[in-house]
Amino acid sequence: MRMMIRALLLLLLLLPAAAFAETEGWFHLPLPDGWRRETIPFPLEFAPGLEYEGLEELRFAPGMFDAEADDFWSYAFVWWIPDHTPIDADRLARDLRAYFAGLTASVARSRKIDPQGAKHEITLEAAAPAADSRLEYTGTANVFDSFVTLEQVRLQFRVTRTPCPEVGYQAVIFELSPQPRSHPIWTDLAAIRDEFCCE
Repeated sequence: MRMMIRALLLLLLLLPAAAFAETEGWFHLPLPDGWRRETIPFPLEFAPGLEYEGLEELRFAPGMFDAEADDFWSYAFVWWIPDHTPIDADRLARDLRAYFAGLTASVARSRKIDPQGAKHEITLEAAAPAADSRLEYTGTANVFDSFVTLEQVRLQFRVTRTPCPEVGYQAVIFELSPQPRSHPIWTDLAAIRDEFCCE
């Protein structure tokens, strides 16, 4: 428990004051009981090279920072970006690699540790577009956990692009967990994604 609290505090230290701005009026992303939320504006402090405008909205499972929990490293986040921003598998793979590398480096600096040998490998493939115009990708991320274990963690992930043309934005929704797709956490993550709506 002490390790989890320390990790949460480290994450909060990485966020600018504007990270706590409300997103109501732009979109709705549900917050399940016991989950935690954060909002971070682009450019992200830990990954300033990501060339997006808008914001990132996150939902952390209760056990996100507890290595013994079934929902360890399980979370969802949305990149809320202008609808003219091009999104494809190559860009997402490149940006996710930069995202996790930047996050690892920022947390490692704050903990005064050297993430020696840290790797960030992303595989991604497109799924068939859904009938409702959503575009989906699936893949894996082999990333370094600088929050808790100081080891590599292999995440399964799904990415869904949902257009919100009436407000000129799009939502790129990420669901991540090291658990196999048969695990109940994926039902929770899918519910967050499916209950997303433009406002």
